[in-house]
Amino acid sequence: MSLHGLRGKPTLLFFGFTHCPEVCPLSLLKAVQLKRRLGPLGADLQVVFVTIDPKRDTPAHLREYLAAFDPTFIGLSGDEAGTRAIAESLRVSYRQVGEGDAATFEHTASWFLLGADGTLQDVLGYALTDAEMDARLRAKLTVPGA
Repeated sequence: MSLHGLRGKPTLLFFGFTHCPEVCPLSLLKAVQLKRRLGPLGADLQVVFVTIDPKRDTPAHLREYLAAFDPTFIGLSGDEAGTRAIAESLRVSYRQVGEGDAATFEHTASWFLLGADGTLQDVLGYALTDAEMDARLRAKLTVPGA
């Protein structure tokens, strides 16, 4: 798995898993609402969900899950080593709790804003209000051609 292919557009990146009972679906819903509120600024914003549970979150399952939020959302799945390397490069931590179908994960619940060049622009914590997220993204994003 590589983030290199995401370059060219600003990207909101989140690490999670589709069997998450609360944090991940709420974060994805916030991303849907955020893109709407941003209007033209949100049009080119890629939303990418990196699974930390690749055994259950197959590419097909990720596509189906994310399409329920927004069909333009991108799901990334890779092996443990690749996922761990990308996560660590952004200081994301996660660990599996339990085994099998009952497994869950403790994980960093922040959004990472990457610029079109792939560099980290901002880290948006889970506890930020909608207004705070909007303001921080508006400050970092520009309308193409403006």
